Amino acid sequence: MDGGRVCGGREKARRVFDWLIYFPNIIMQQKKSFQNALKWSYISNWGERGFSALFTFILAGILGPRDFGMVAICVVYIAFLQMFLDQGFVAALIQRKEIDQDHLDAVFWMDVALGFFLVVLSLTFSGKWAALNHSPEIARIIPVLTLSILLEALATVQSALLRREMDFKSLSLRTNIAVVAGGLVGVGMAVAGFRVWSLVGQQIARDLTGLALLWRLSPWRPRLEFSWRHFSSLMGFSVPNFAAQLGVFASGQADSILLGLLFGPVAVGLYRLADRVVGTVLSIATASVQAVSFPEFSRLQKRPGELRKSVIACVRLGSVASMPPLAGLAAVGVPLMAVLGSKWTPASGVVKILCAAGMLSVFTLFTGPLLQALGRPRQFAVLEWARTVLSIAILVAAGLMVRDRPVEGQISGIAGARFVIVALFVAPVFVYLLVRLSGASLRELAVTVRPSAISALAVLAAVAVFEFSGWLKSAPPVILLAAEAALGAGVGLTVLLVLETQLRQSLAGLLERSLRRWATPREVEAPPPCELSGVDGTHDA
Repeated sequence: MDGGRVCGGREKARRVFDWLIYFPNIIMQQKKSFQNALKWSYISNWGERGFSALFTFILAGILGPRDFGMVAICVVYIAFLQMFLDQGFVAALIQRKEIDQDHLDAVFWMDVALGFFLVVLSLTFSGKWAALNHSPEIARIIPVLTLSILLEALATVQSALLRREMDFKSLSLRTNIAVVAGGLVGVGMAVAGFRVWSLVGQQIARDLTGLALLWRLSPWRPRLEFSWRHFSSLMGFSVPNFAAQLGVFASGQADSILLGLLFGPVAVGLYRLADRVVGTVLSIATASVQAVSFPEFSRLQKRPGELRKSVIACVRLGSVASMPPLAGLAAVGVPLMAVLGSKWTPASGVVKILCAAGMLSVFTLFTGPLLQALGRPRQFAVLEWARTVLSIAILVAAGLMVRDRPVEGQISGIAGARFVIVALFVAPVFVYLLVRLSGASLRELAVTVRPSAISALAVLAAVAVFEFSGWLKSAPPVILLAAEAALGAGVGLTVLLVLETQLRQSLAGLLERSLRRWATPREVEAPPPCELSGVDGTHDA
């Protein structure tokens, strides 16, 4: 009896000892998993946005605002229909703790069926959409772009699975290769004189390449089965989440839709290029953190202390990566648009206004993922639709006020209304919810973003002094752009490194590790430190 108790006590002690040893390793593995996902998410996003911006500038130099405006109006139309493929099921597949093959099959075949229905719907109403936007050519473009709906239907489940598994490496490969392939096709067609159809070819080539790579990288394949029970089990989360996504889409596209309905494709082209430039910088800076934050917040939803730290870390990363670059973009907006040609210069004022709105939106980026991770999609939907209704009302009022002005005044008026919406309504409400749900304080958020804000002000001041001095005033726009960009980047990074202790330490650690790897021969590198007994469930004798 005593011997059994002693052996049982030793076994319990051994298990406790093993747990104390391996629990820190588990935590470190989770931390590395998040860091690895974040790294590949940045690679994916930077590659996609960087290559997309490069091809956009090339095509903008060849084409004009009207061509861009027509395709932008068509893309908004197609993107709205594509949203009904998702219906919140992507977020449901990511957020749900356990899913099986029946869930995946049900979502896949529902998407395929919806895809064919939406194609018919798209073709039916394309002529009416063209008439509303004062451009008959749109009725010929939409039928071709409608192919993207079917391509998206075949990619939804595989993309959700890769995100759920935080396999951002595969997503990065797929995204970057697809963007490059589409860009090359678009530029080639533009040089050959296809004009607006070069932008259409770019879109279709990108989507086709992305679908082929996604099916190559994802091991999952659908079966010829559909389970209504499994499908309906996802609807409790997906339906309110889809309502929120519709609100996000309507709020984000309301300005472009209003410009098309009131002013036509030229105003849309100018505004959308400025919006795309600002959106590219903001997305490169924050979209990767935002994409990884949802699965990370979901993992920590039952651990409030760690969730609070994760939210603060995400806000800090977003502010460091976005505020100084957006300030620099606002400062060089005039020479940037001048590089593309005089036909694009009316968009320079819009760039400045949207950069200011983008800096304020840093505080709002993580409220949505936090609400979703905490299982509050209905609250998220109500929040987004309240923002949408308010945004539409203010944008319509602004559009009617500037309707008789030149095109530069029209697009600047819409951009100004968008800034008012973010500054006076969206940012305060979203920050309040972020603080309340995460447990962080306003003071913590203010301290977190203070170095980034000071760095952004330093960038604006440096470029303003340079312009006031009159140096290189008569130089070509590309030389002036390069000089101002280099000055702003140097000043902003210097101030940020002085104020942001963690960033400085991270860069120093990265440099130290790189030098160590370079100096240490590969054949004498130490083995990975995980050769401990008991990892596979066995023990030493």
